[in-house]
Amino acid sequence: MDEGNLLSGGVDKLNEIMENLLELKGYQKRYEDLVIEEDTNDKSIKSIEKTAADEVQATIKKRRAEIEGAFDKQLDKTRAKIKKIKDKRDKSRNKKISERIAEETASLREENQSLKLEAKTLFKQKHVPFYCNSRLYFALYFPKYFMDILIILFTLLITLLVIPCGVYFFILPKERIFYLVLIYIITVVIFGGLYLLIGNYTKDKHRDVIKQVGNLRHKIRTNMKTIKVIKIRVKRDKDESTYGLENFDEKLAVLDEEAAGIAQQKKEALLTFENTTVPLVTSEIRRQYDEKIAELKAKNESITAELAQAENVIKALTLKIASEYEPVIGKDLVTLDRIDSLTNIINAGNATNISEAVQFHKQNMG
Repeated sequence: MDEGNLLSGGVDKLNEIMENLLELKGYQKRYEDLVIEEDTNDKSIKSIEKTAADEVQATIKKRRAEIEGAFDKQLDKTRAKIKKIKDKRDKSRNKKISERIAEETASLREENQSLKLEAKTLFKQKHVPFYCNSRLYFALYFPKYFMDILIILFTLLITLLVIPCGVYFFILPKERIFYLVLIYIITVVIFGGLYLLIGNYTKDKHRDVIKQVGNLRHKIRTNMKTIKVIKIRVKRDKDESTYGLENFDEKLAVLDEEAAGIAQQKKEALLTFENTTVPLVTSEIRRQYDEKIAELKAKNESITAELAQAENVIKALTLKIASEYEPVIGKDLVTLDRIDSLTNIINAGNATNISEAVQFHKQNMG
């Protein structure tokens, strides 16, 4: 535009500039509103998609749990039956093992009863005190086994430590070393004398009978070891064919097969659920939200096109104002307020054209 024509122009030219400024402002405002609307739609789309995804996940999780729960309930029932039969089988097996042990050790136990009766009868016939036929007596007077040594040590511990210290610390009113020494002397005299007295009375008088009973006790001990070995062997025997457990094993086999079948059905049901049901459930739930998402996306496409159009208009008007008006009038005066002020100056008769209005504005309002 010719600079002279612009400056010589009057109110009409200022109205033209005003229209351009108003149009630019309108498009800028519209552009800002469209950007906000587009951002709001994007957030709504993301929110709806998240809601849909959460609902899909929750529904799939719930239905998968329902499937697993249904099969697990049946498996639990079958496993309970298996446990019940196993308990019965173990009870029957243990009973059969006990019967087998009793049968295989019957002769040894009968022999031990006979040996015990023989020892008791022998002591009675020879008038040997009954206490001589005890583990403690043979350990103290005729030690032969490792356990006898332990019994001797335990007896010494009781007589030489527990009893004297018990009397000294818990019975006597005062604690004095003299008392402790005296207690030890009395204890040794009493128990030592008692030991010697019993030994002299029994060992010297009935040595041969006691040794004979000792041999009987040794035989009983040997039989007890043999019985123990038999018990261990029978319990460790893996061959259960003689226990009559076939009925239990048949039932367990049927139940094991039933449990395996349920587990396989569960696996197949879950596989079908993942491959078929999950896509259907996902599609069904997504369909409820797809229409709204599509609507928002279509709206955003329209907004994008309108934004591009507004941007082009803004660009064209900005360039026009920057190239045609601002270099001539001055950028600071090419605003809505200042153009309105210049129009009022001309309308008031203070200027006849834009050039004079600009000068008047600078002189009086600058």
